[in-house]
Amino acid sequence: MRKNFSLNKTWFRRLLFSYVTIFLLIVPLLMIILLMAFSELSRKTAVESNEIFTKQLLQSIDNQMKLIDNTITNEIASDDDMLSAFFNPALRDDRYYSGYLSSLKVKSLMATMPLIDSIYLYRLSDNTVQTPYSVSKLAVFNDKQLIVEALQASGLNQHQWTNVRKGYTEQGEPSEVVSLVRYVPLNSGNDGLIVVNVQLQAIAHFVQTLTTQKSNHLSLSDREGTPIYGDVQGNDALMMEMHSDYSGWAIKSSVANGNLFRLVSAISKYWILVCAIFFSIGVVWIVVVTRRNYKPVETIIQRIQLFSQQKSAELFRKGNQDEFKFIDTALVNLMEQSNAYQKQHEEDLIFKRKHFFFEWMDGNRPLQYEEWHQEMESLRMPSDFVSLCVSVLEINKHSTFTSLYSEHDQNLLKFVLSSVVKEIAIGRNVTIWSEWTSKDQLTILHQVHSPEIEPEQIASDMANDMMQWVQTYLDFNITMGIGSGVDRIELVHYAYAEALEALEYKPSLGEDRVICYWQIKPDGKQQSLDLLEYIPAIAFSLRTGEDDWQNSFAQLFDGIRRGLYARKELDNLMSYMIFFIDKEFKDLPTDVQKIWTNGVKDKLQKAVDDWETVDELQFMLRNVLTETSEAIAALREMSSHYILIRKIKGYMEEHYHNPDLSLLHLSEVFHVHMKSISRTFKEEIGENFIDYLTRIRTEHAKELLVHTEHSIQEITIRIGYLHPNTFIRSFKKLVGQTPGDFRKTAQVKS
Repeated sequence: MRKNFSLNKTWFRRLLFSYVTIFLLIVPLLMIILLMAFSELSRKTAVESNEIFTKQLLQSIDNQMKLIDNTITNEIASDDDMLSAFFNPALRDDRYYSGYLSSLKVKSLMATMPLIDSIYLYRLSDNTVQTPYSVSKLAVFNDKQLIVEALQASGLNQHQWTNVRKGYTEQGEPSEVVSLVRYVPLNSGNDGLIVVNVQLQAIAHFVQTLTTQKSNHLSLSDREGTPIYGDVQGNDALMMEMHSDYSGWAIKSSVANGNLFRLVSAISKYWILVCAIFFSIGVVWIVVVTRRNYKPVETIIQRIQLFSQQKSAELFRKGNQDEFKFIDTALVNLMEQSNAYQKQHEEDLIFKRKHFFFEWMDGNRPLQYEEWHQEMESLRMPSDFVSLCVSVLEINKHSTFTSLYSEHDQNLLKFVLSSVVKEIAIGRNVTIWSEWTSKDQLTILHQVHSPEIEPEQIASDMANDMMQWVQTYLDFNITMGIGSGVDRIELVHYAYAEALEALEYKPSLGEDRVICYWQIKPDGKQQSLDLLEYIPAIAFSLRTGEDDWQNSFAQLFDGIRRGLYARKELDNLMSYMIFFIDKEFKDLPTDVQKIWTNGVKDKLQKAVDDWETVDELQFMLRNVLTETSEAIAALREMSSHYILIRKIKGYMEEHYHNPDLSLLHLSEVFHVHMKSISRTFKEEIGENFIDYLTRIRTEHAKELLVHTEHSIQEITIRIGYLHPNTFIRSFKKLVGQTPGDFRKTAQVKS
């Protein structure tokens, strides 16, 4: 019968009892440290949340007050008959225009903006004050002090809102309000002023709708510290105070349990000291026990290191071979070969991953799920997902980025960005695969593992966190584009294309932000007015030497900012402008054409190729066009013919309504032969006399069609035509539509 044999596990028991004691001592202390750290983290989170909450609340209050300010200012600037009739001295005796209509307008403004308690109008010509329900003289008005102070102020519209004061209400009893004073008209205040009162109770009610009673303690005060809302005290450790750049108001906010956080933080200081002492004792204990128990392993490691440092030839020299050395040498060679193979395999794997990622994103390699699953396994990448989403991170102003940092630093910063993206994904139930697909773009694939999570939402949240991290820790900015979520791998390259398309709208939407593809879909894309209509006006003004091109140029870029345009669309628009200006300059004298051909055209094209933001594009193009305009003006000032043409142009602008205005008429006025005037006009302006006169009359006709109710017959006579048919025919030839259609289109746009 065979006898069972077992080893005495002395080393096992020694290790077990040595470390169990340390475990029982250290683990509870580590748990206490963890709790203290968690409490500190909670405090920091509470502070950050309070700061975000306070900033959003202050912004909401500013937005409401700005809405009232902008609405009143726009009403004054729009010259609405319902409001301006009250200030018109000629209509002040007409109760309908100066009383009833303005009263209706005031009530309408109060109804559309609930914060407003009262609005009253003051007319300077007869010291009359009108409220929505009454009319009185300034001497007996119960809130006349504010009007008197406003009339004595040295400047117009210097302040946004007054400090807290006792002011007029519709009930007759003064109450605490803040007031907005706007002069009529805005640039002079010669007609009077408008006063808007907002009660503190309305502001308090608005703040309460944005907060909960248990979350934060709040207080709001004006520029002098007079309370507007709340009564929070200043002894809370977690108190946050912010000031509005618009109104100058101060808001204070503190977390409801702020004192509790402070108490826990104070206690944690002493626990940390005790834990540090015990932790040090445990570390020393572990080191001593480990050194004692590590002796057998250390002996083996020393032997391996000794033999791995010797050359194979020395180990196999004649007379110096035995079995152990042979085994040691074989093990060393095997380890070296294995390490070299592993290193080469890892390098090849990185290259294969990147190559496969490029092909997949670009759609150059159609894949079915089974083939894709096999590829992911061979690349040691996770293949399970419920939905997918693609986002692209782009470094703004990459040329500046490359000029500021060396190549080594650029690679290091790009590695940091890739690492931060993966760290942000931790704990979100999503797997990240990111690769630099170009010198300035990091493409990020989100593999979402839960059906309850929207892929677009998690990609957007991660992108916002990434933006905040870059703004906090790096010296450059990024923009991120996000494509739509998909549930099949063959649709991923479409999501990638959508993310790239979203980045194309960076010039319109702005840099340093997250742009989602669904925000710029055709059904949600907002285009401004037809921008092409400004380009002929710019070219014509440059050709004729007038300064009106700057107004048309500014209106062009205002329209660009109001719309939503991709980079390619704006490039095409600017290229069209260069083409149109080039076309206009071909009809000018040779010396003027040389200004255009000798560098100006190339400068404009370079600006179109190199711009990053709409502001940069406008600045570069305006500088080039200004230099060109000044050069042409300087050249023309030296021409005696142009001096004559400039006088003729001025005369035509003044007498365009004269139906007898012709070359013969100009010849008699300026004592120059009509053929000489015609030839000189064509040479200097690049346009013949008739076309120029038609253009002037058409522009004035546009103004009359838009801003008056005159009939076509009346407008025909006012601009110098004898027959409406002639006017309609010339207008349609130049504008592209009849005067009646033009008036209808203008009314629809307004």
